[in-house]
Amino acid sequence: EAEDERTQREFYDVIQNEANRLSRLIDNILNISRIESGLVKVNKQPQSLTVIMKEAMEVIAPQARLKNINLEEHLTPVFYQTMADRDMLYQAVLNLLSNAVKYTPDGGVIAVQTLVDEAKRKVIARISDTGVGIPAKDLPFVFDKFYRAEANNHMAKGTGLGLSLVKHIVETVHRGRLFVESQVGKGSCFGFELELCE
Repeated sequence: EAEDERTQREFYDVIQNEANRLSRLIDNILNISRIESGLVKVNKQPQSLTVIMKEAMEVIAPQARLKNINLEEHLTPVFYQTMADRDMLYQAVLNLLSNAVKYTPDGGVIAVQTLVDEAKRKVIARISDTGVGIPAKDLPFVFDKFYRAEANNHMAKGTGLGLSLVKHIVETVHRGRLFVESQVGKGSCFGFELELCE
């Protein structure tokens, strides 16, 4: 119905964004369902968590630049490896980084870190931000399907499935441990630990 090109373009953009959002929603639901039902094909090979983190950072960097967010990296040498499905682990890291960018105001900082605990034979990933933080009452539920912290709904659109998918990838597929620490107004840290390769 819009007659001028500018208004048409605005409508097209809205339609495109909503179509992309629905596509992500469907993809996430399908991926979670496949993992839950055990139908997903898992291809585990020795992988460097540092390499996967670097690749995900390169993909997220343009979005961070748009908000003048400084991406800091503190990564261990690439020779430390874990048995993992590369594509799935990459998806989990990308989801965590995407969330960090979404919920960090302009001019903030996101620190990406890998650590190795040789005594416990663990490799650890941590993604910390100077974002809005998550209220304590919401923390136990952030990995639940469709759950979104009410206080932060105004910050970004979302399906409430991204963190649930991360949980399935880390815990169900890779038998790892996922964790979150957060303080309202100061930021959040999401991370996970996996077994270190022998």
